[in-house]
Amino acid sequence: MDKVSLLLTLYSIVAGLGISRLVQGVTAMIQVRSNLRFYWIHTAWIMIIFMAHIVSWFALMRFATGAHWTVFNAMLALFMPIVLYVVSDLVVPPLGDGQHTDLREYFFHNCRWFAGLMIGFVALGVAVQLAVEHQADLSGGAVLRAIAFVTLAVGVSSRRPAVQATVALAMLAIGTAGAALISAKLM
Repeated sequence: MDKVSLLLTLYSIVAGLGISRLVQGVTAMIQVRSNLRFYWIHTAWIMIIFMAHIVSWFALMRFATGAHWTVFNAMLALFMPIVLYVVSDLVVPPLGDGQHTDLREYFFHNCRWFAGLMIGFVALGVAVQLAVEHQADLSGGAVLRAIAFVTLAVGVSSRRPAVQATVALAMLAIGTAGAALISAKLM
């Protein structure tokens, strides 16, 4: 097994835990739906985090050849799904029997953490790319990361519903564009 295959396997395990946490959380919310007040921006963030898990895993494939992997670079890369796992766990509210949960209230209580952790995730992606390739990335992926960074910074700076709605929609668009970009490169 080569270094990249081993890294992708480890990344997959950690990402799988995060995705599993999202799925378990959604299932739990469905089970107690009569005690939940749903909020579309919260649901959008679940989708954003799910897309980040999948897109980041596929993005690592670009380093399959010609990359300079070290143990430290691999640890840096593995921090990415760890951060996503933390966000995956945070986005799912604690649900108790008979407890009423307002997902709008929960979202606004945690929205700065969601965006802040995702800024860390984006920054880790840039750091991994620089560490592994030893040069700046000037591709469409770099542009998307820069737009995501700015968008998420706006999300950290404001709790206003209109701002958070714009951030959620922008991040869904950025994630979709990232998935399309990576899909085009893999074909």
